[in-house]
Amino acid sequence: MDLGLAGKTYAILGGTRGMGRETVRLLAEEGANVAVISRNANSCQAEFDQLARRCSVEIMTVCADASQTGSMSVAIGSVIQRFGGLRGTAVTNHWMGQARCFEAIDDDEWEQYFQNSLMAAVRTARAVLPYLELSGGGSLVLTTAYSSRAPKAYIPAYAAFKASLNNLVKSLAKSYGPAGVRVNAVAPGAIRTGRYDDRLAELRRERADITKHEAERIMLKRMGMQVALNRIGDPAEVAELIVFLLSERAGYTTGLVANVDGGTDF
Repeated sequence: MDLGLAGKTYAILGGTRGMGRETVRLLAEEGANVAVISRNANSCQAEFDQLARRCSVEIMTVCADASQTGSMSVAIGSVIQRFGGLRGTAVTNHWMGQARCFEAIDDDEWEQYFQNSLMAAVRTARAVLPYLELSGGGSLVLTTAYSSRAPKAYIPAYAAFKASLNNLVKSLAKSYGPAGVRVNAVAPGAIRTGRYDDRLAELRRERADITKHEAERIMLKRMGMQVALNRIGDPAEVAELIVFLLSERAGYTTGLVANVDGGTDF
């Protein structure tokens, strides 16, 4: 299926790791130009240069901290200056902090969640949406979490701000839909990232006789997560949906918050 991405430009916030990096790869393989925005984007420039050569596209990196006021306006401005336009953006940054009960989270930590989760998305949307509106349409994809609709006692702040993003998606979809701009979100569950890889490695050191899939099932049980597919997801499995939502193939889809969680707690 041709997703209609070739020759268009997309900006990915948080594109240096996990789901974001896989999104960059898939976009490039579809023939799209990509701007990777991250606090440490320059550290991945060599890898992205190689990907760009392989796919015959352009990939630029922009260092920006979305938790800071004004950062995304400057970053997106540099993308527009480089490529002349923008067709879509995905916010894939994932700030989780430490798992804590409600009583252990002080005001400073609540503020960190506010800035790194909610306001990072707000600043990106504020910077991007006017360009998409002026160009006659486009797509914005945010990243929430399955826990935004199935919260856990040990991540109250994380789940609270992810739930606020679900609401933001609906509001923006209604506000910008008349201009042809679609706003959707993916809500990942247990996805194989650095945090999960570390836990799995520790578990397999404890139980050298078990397979990777057995280790995943044990870890999910310890975390109290009931997953219908009985395994942890791969970052590419989330990226594939992000890329589809960015594409014209999802042209009649807006206001969607789509779980990518293997069937967790439904």
